[in-house]
Amino acid sequence: MTIGVGVEGPSDLQFWGKVLHKHFRGHRFDVRNMKNRDKLIRETPRLMESFADCHYAAGFSLVDMDDDPCIAAVLDLFEESVRHTRQAPRNARAFHVCIAIKEIESWLLADTAAIRAVMPGCDWEAPDDTCTSAKGRLRTLYKTHFGRQASFNEIAFAKDIAPKFNPNRAQPHSASFRYFWGILEGRIHA
Repeated sequence: MTIGVGVEGPSDLQFWGKVLHKHFRGHRFDVRNMKNRDKLIRETPRLMESFADCHYAAGFSLVDMDDDPCIAAVLDLFEESVRHTRQAPRNARAFHVCIAIKEIESWLLADTAAIRAVMPGCDWEAPDDTCTSAKGRLRTLYKTHFGRQASFNEIAFAKDIAPKFNPNRAQPHSASFRYFWGILEGRIHA
């Protein structure tokens, strides 16, 4: 079974390329880096078409909420053809738009043990929901741990945390991650 996943940038590609293959051995994932959020949103109809043409079991577009006020505002950024796919029942959809609230980094921060493994001695404790924690919080945590002069490299961090990240630990601390992971598991185990 192959599943297509469109992501915003290179750090997302590094992270998901490792995490998905690690947790779903025997399945193939075509993770595509669309370079930025705007291009991912704009190119999602083509991703849908490409994944369908390749007869993938499912397709996903993983987009950050960023500064948009709500999920509906993010969904409104997509073309009608993408929004239309949401009319089908979730388990019957071939394509899913999943929105990270606030950013994918919020999902990373949801796994306390993975953060502490990448930054040994760090006192991070994931809150009930990391929806208010994002890239800025991760950057501050990193600099506090490694020193103010330390340079936070998103791609390197994604590579480091991917093998340590455990979706089961992250799900209780991020509703948006739990939503994505639940759909993904449902498609794989269907």
